[in-house]
Amino acid sequence: MSVDVGKIAEEIRVRFRAGEAKLPLLPEAVIQVRRIVQDESQGAADIARALGNDMTFSATVLRIANSARFKSGSFEIRSLPMAIQRLGGRRTLQLMVAISAKIHMQVKNKALQKILQQTSAHSLSVAVAAQHLATLIQSAEPEEAFLAGMLHDIGVQAVVCAVPDLLIPLEHADKLKVIQRLHREMGGRLLNHWDMPDVFETIASHHGIESDDRPRDKLIDFIDAADFLVQHNGVKVLFDAIGDVDIQHYPPIQRLGATEVHLAAVEIELETSIGDMQATIG
Repeated sequence: MSVDVGKIAEEIRVRFRAGEAKLPLLPEAVIQVRRIVQDESQGAADIARALGNDMTFSATVLRIANSARFKSGSFEIRSLPMAIQRLGGRRTLQLMVAISAKIHMQVKNKALQKILQQTSAHSLSVAVAAQHLATLIQSAEPEEAFLAGMLHDIGVQAVVCAVPDLLIPLEHADKLKVIQRLHREMGGRLLNHWDMPDVFETIASHHGIESDDRPRDKLIDFIDAADFLVQHNGVKVLFDAIGDVDIQHYPPIQRLGATEVHLAAVEIELETSIGDMQATIG
């Protein structure tokens, strides 16, 4: 049966405007940590206390602080306050937001669960590739590139978790078409709703699009270049497939000035590190 994807997408927008569909809320632990980070009189110990009742966040923050990707010292950290000191309060907060998309935005339907799982896995691969590329080229903060990669496709979770009842009856291909049409718009809305820095909202809204009004922030080029390399490495994606484009002629890669040496190094990083990062994020 033919499905009018545009009509369904518009129905979802109408639901949001009418307040019948809600953007996912941040977990209470993240809200508490945000208040602490904004209060200069509080620090790592206060953040640790706020996280103490959420075992998932506590364990994940400890694992991330001890991971090779974020470890800045030679010794293993076993206490939450020390982990937060190592990461920094603001970075801890941003990581918690990124992790929220994976562990707190879920649905019961198995077909939609699979879409969320595949999207999370892809976003993590883009995050790893973007961070390594930023480390090599040094025109963006590597940790910020990692977080941008984790959050760039969060609009998928926003759509799936807000209106699962509209998506469940659709054939798989039609589910993907509806999400494809809305995920940038809803990703930008969600990150604005969560009061994330503007750059993350911009990336969620504009990644993967070459146009005259494309924002000029370098971080978008890192995300698009990383996404290209992930797909070039053989990963099949549900959304924003880039297709058959010569690697050296892909505009974001050209704008970054990435060389064949840079690109080969990122591909090696993906092969060697993605398993460890999947285990770290949980």
